[in-house]
Amino acid sequence: MNKIITFLLLLLSVSINAQKGFKISGSLEGFEENTIVKIQKENLTIDSCYLKHKKFELKGTIEEAPTDLFLWIGDGENAKYVSLFIGNEAVTINAKKQDFPYDVKLKGSKYDDERYEFIQKTKALNIERKELVDKMFLLRDQKLWNDSLQKAYWSRKEPYGIIVKIDQKTTQIQNEFIKNNINSYYALSLLDVYKTEFETNQLNDLLKTLKPEFAKSVYFKSIQNHIKYPDLKIEDKFYDFAGANQNEKAIKFSDYFKGKYILLDFSTIYCGWCLKAIPKLDEFKNSNLSKLDVVTFYVDKNQKGFEGLIEKHQKDSNVIWDKEGRFSETYAKYKVLATPTFYLFSPEGKLIEKYTGYSEDLGEKITEIISK
Repeated sequence: MNKIITFLLLLLSVSINAQKGFKISGSLEGFEENTIVKIQKENLTIDSCYLKHKKFELKGTIEEAPTDLFLWIGDGENAKYVSLFIGNEAVTINAKKQDFPYDVKLKGSKYDDERYEFIQKTKALNIERKELVDKMFLLRDQKLWNDSLQKAYWSRKEPYGIIVKIDQKTTQIQNEFIKNNINSYYALSLLDVYKTEFETNQLNDLLKTLKPEFAKSVYFKSIQNHIKYPDLKIEDKFYDFAGANQNEKAIKFSDYFKGKYILLDFSTIYCGWCLKAIPKLDEFKNSNLSKLDVVTFYVDKNQKGFEGLIEKHQKDSNVIWDKEGRFSETYAKYKVLATPTFYLFSPEGKLIEKYTGYSEDLGEKITEIISK
């Protein structure tokens, strides 16, 4: 009888722990009293509170733990933030205002140490990159930006642009970090995000070194889906997929091929460049109604973001969502590294061109192709 009671208590303990969420608490110096503190996932607030005598406490539950969350202190341009990588666990933060975003360290986390180590390795490069991007936007605002500066900053051919060079250095550090720390959830999550930068044989070799516990994670499954589907090459036929459109109607991508070119746009409401692209997409679609249709695939997992993206587009736009977010098979099929990413298909469904990122001449490039 005692053994049965002990077993039942053990089951009860496991059940309680399985339902337990996360708690983030601690002390934040340098912020005004009653400053708002928020914890977010995909720009949705999970919990919030106000600083009281420098103290705060936030709670919530992570469905796919561990994962990245963002801690925000304050609102607007002066807000401070840090990316965390945690599970359903209790962690503490004791930080100063100047520690954000690179020097905030957690106590009590089973998962966040690797995140902090990686951020330290790339800190100097991230700071340099941000300064250059800020300078670029300032020059744009002053109407001083030109093709020469575009090449100097962003050229992906030799001589490489200064921001591209920084990104190359960061990628080198990042890939080395992933290889050295692959048996950690954080490194595995990085590999999932940047899987398009690895050869298939490299991915397979890394997955072979994983301990069994990691093979159950969403990151592992996402990388497997990526490996499963070869990269689309020019003249290859599209990968079909299904989702719900803005009218909540089930639809397949193949349903849109009705004698027009199709531009497939991987996008989200939380991407500044995606938002910049929307009016331009609508504009050149309207200018080529008889030849071109645009289909936008929403890449995140929350309903509010999908609804927000629909509102940003014209009423007759095609916006699809499969509710699986960046772990979806569709996201893996199309090798999306970042948003926006565009695929241009012929009326017969064959790939003409892939565009990574938004450029102001994108509409001109596509119009030139479909006008031939």
